[in-house]
Amino acid sequence: MVTMKNKKITFCISTYNNLPYLKIAIDSVRKNSYFKEAPFIIHAENCSDGTDEWLKENGKKYNLEYYIDKNDVPLGIGGGMNFCADRVKTKFIMFLHSDFYVTKNWTNRY
Repeated sequence: MVTMKNKKITFCISTYNNLPYLKIAIDSVRKNSYFKEAPFIIHAENCSDGTDEWLKENGKKYNLEYYIDKNDVPLGIGGGMNFCADRVKTKFIMFLHSDFYVTKNWTNRY
């Protein structure tokens, strides 16, 4: 059950062909965050490494809101983060990169 404490922050990642590390990043956020069930938005752009398929297969498991884009003119990392930010409904946003690993207690409960 998602409580109000989990609706204070949204985690956002924009990614491109970084699937092995994206898996680790998402898993570490879900395991090591105070806000374990907070919304998570992923923007995957022009991926050809299996990212799109992995997101489709694991979106529910990790409670991900994901967007798969195939753009002729890529948005890039900054444009992808703006894309994510436009969809956030919480008070705070935590931008992450798809190669981050977060450790236990990296977020505070406030």
